Amino acid sequence: MYGAIKIGVIIPALDEEAAIGNVLRVLPSCVDEVVVVDNGSTDRTADVARSLGARVVSEARRGYGQACLTGTQALGLVDVVVFMDADASDYPEELIHLVQPIANGSADVVIGSRVRGVCERGALTPQQRFGNWLACHLIKELFGHHFSDLGPFRAIRRTALEQMHMDDLNYGWTVQMQVRAVKHNLRVVEVPVSYRRRIGRSKISGTIRGVLSAGSKILYTIFKEWLRPVSEARQEWLLVFARYPQPGLTKTRLIDALGAEGAATLQHRMTLGLLQQTRRLRDRRGTRIVVHYAGGDLPLMQSQYGKDVSYRPQCEGELGKRLGAAFAEAFSRGAPAVIAVGTDCPALTESILGRALDALNGDDVVVGPATDGGYYLIGLRRLQASLFHAIDWGTSRVLEQTLHAAHEAGLSVRLLDPLNDVDRPEDVVHGRQHLDSAAPRISIIIPALNEQEHIGRAIRSAITADDAEAEIIVVDGNSSDETVTVARSCGATVLHGGRGRARQMNAGAAAARGEVLLFLHADSQLPVHYVRHVRHILAWPGTVAGAFSLEIQPTGLGMRVHAATTNFRSRGLGIPYGDQAIFLTRATFDAFGGYPDTAIMEDLEFVLRLQGFDRIRIANALVRTSGRRWQRHGVWKMSLLNQLVIVAYMFGAPAELVRRWRESGIILPRRALLCGMYHPAGCSRQASERRQRAGYEAVGPQESAF
Repeated sequence: MYGAIKIGVIIPALDEEAAIGNVLRVLPSCVDEVVVVDNGSTDRTADVARSLGARVVSEARRGYGQACLTGTQALGLVDVVVFMDADASDYPEELIHLVQPIANGSADVVIGSRVRGVCERGALTPQQRFGNWLACHLIKELFGHHFSDLGPFRAIRRTALEQMHMDDLNYGWTVQMQVRAVKHNLRVVEVPVSYRRRIGRSKISGTIRGVLSAGSKILYTIFKEWLRPVSEARQEWLLVFARYPQPGLTKTRLIDALGAEGAATLQHRMTLGLLQQTRRLRDRRGTRIVVHYAGGDLPLMQSQYGKDVSYRPQCEGELGKRLGAAFAEAFSRGAPAVIAVGTDCPALTESILGRALDALNGDDVVVGPATDGGYYLIGLRRLQASLFHAIDWGTSRVLEQTLHAAHEAGLSVRLLDPLNDVDRPEDVVHGRQHLDSAAPRISIIIPALNEQEHIGRAIRSAITADDAEAEIIVVDGNSSDETVTVARSCGATVLHGGRGRARQMNAGAAAARGEVLLFLHADSQLPVHYVRHVRHILAWPGTVAGAFSLEIQPTGLGMRVHAATTNFRSRGLGIPYGDQAIFLTRATFDAFGGYPDTAIMEDLEFVLRLQGFDRIRIANALVRTSGRRWQRHGVWKMSLLNQLVIVAYMFGAPAELVRRWRESGIILPRRALLCGMYHPAGCSRQASERRQRAGYEAVGPQESAF
């Protein structure tokens, strides 16, 4: 058992006597049940598995998918099901990395990617690599989700597996699971896993017939699933009416009290909190979540609230018309019960949502009264358009008129407990009691100087669905604009740290309460679910720190090329820059003394110091940063200038001079920055000191490194 999660492992096996013991002996102790499905072996596979404590189930009908289905049916009461091969090509001890995202509530399906992990030379054949690439490319084009691998080592929540109704009996099992997970809007993530040469000969990739049969079946399965609609009959629907948090257009009645940015941020926090509760409901009973949004567009909503729920733009017209259209769609697609909620009630929980759906088993209508005379929830078990007609929306008569319409139609009504909406300034204090947290676990530190145009977006990207996860600290460097006002209106803690990014970040770290520190530039935005990525990266053994992949906006050709180059370099060398949002534990930050107090390259100095201790990993998720510097000086010129600045700095050029050089955008200054042109002795000494701080000269010239 992993925490409160019970884990079951299914291992299909066919003539794997030489390998099955190697797999079973190294399974982690957290595994509660192991089922080996003997798919018609002619050797002692079953006997070896039984001798090592596994439960062996015989399945005479050949086929990988058939064996997996049989194993699933034989498995006892577990929360997570892990599938792995019996040929010892996977590393069973890495099972915990697959289970962890499900255990912490951030994923429903986790695919072990051999492509992104450490793959032994020759373990994946050329035909396997090509087939993987082709299948994953087709899935991306047809279903809009990018996978890197179809690896068999994977974990899935038991309820999610049952929801997908898997039915492929042979080679299409793995790809069917991945495609159906996407079609059912499940949360699917990939984690890198190690892979080695299998013991014995593969029954598929080891023969021409096997390769052709498997390849054709995988392609057939992809196109079959593309043409096949998702079965949604008997799936309850939860409709969330939300608005994209654009300052000035969101929560307008609160702008006088909170400011435009503050009102938008409060709306954002309430939406995140509600969606967290709805996801918990989905995990427990398989309810489908559909967000009906106003303002913004689909990419913006997905960037703020994730891609694991469905989105619909609200239709035109008054609220009654929009509600009626949303309910009509859900019932037309077979939903047996539908509830709709807004995002203005922070006290609305997964438990209340579940009670509302349960009430529809016996009553026609369920209503959650709001204390202002409206309602925060309404649910139906069949379409009742009369409930949305002739209602004075936005007034204190909404609940009364709705109940009267239900009575006139002869409908039975169940009332839930009344709750407060947050619509007026006097509601804010009560609402924040449900949103604020006293013990954040991650501290987001944002150094800022005259960033009024960007700081609001940076802060909103850092706000999590679970407010206990993060505190946000903005360290201002004596801004002359409205940076401080905007930051405070968005709910961030504002400190004054004097000018200098290193000083500001160190000041923020000193005041932070989190066990993990994340340093975010004021013109950058974190990815959705960034907390999940941070915790996943830092959980890997041998990891001292992490950062995100980079995306520069707007994304023109030059920006994409530069971002791709940066990501390639940071992954290959393990040297991210500050605009990639570096994160690490507080203990590590304190042990290395924080950022060096230098006018420029404080992030490079700090990263090199960390790199000498252990590995720095780069998350696949993208942090989006402003391309304003590239736009000001030109993309190609700025890219070249960045590289020249690094070279000049590492060779000992004075930090303040290099900073002025980069800010001016002059590639060839009047006085060359080569070390020999500026006080050679001092320059050489500075370069030597920098290399020593980075750990490059820990071994003397006459000493051995071993």
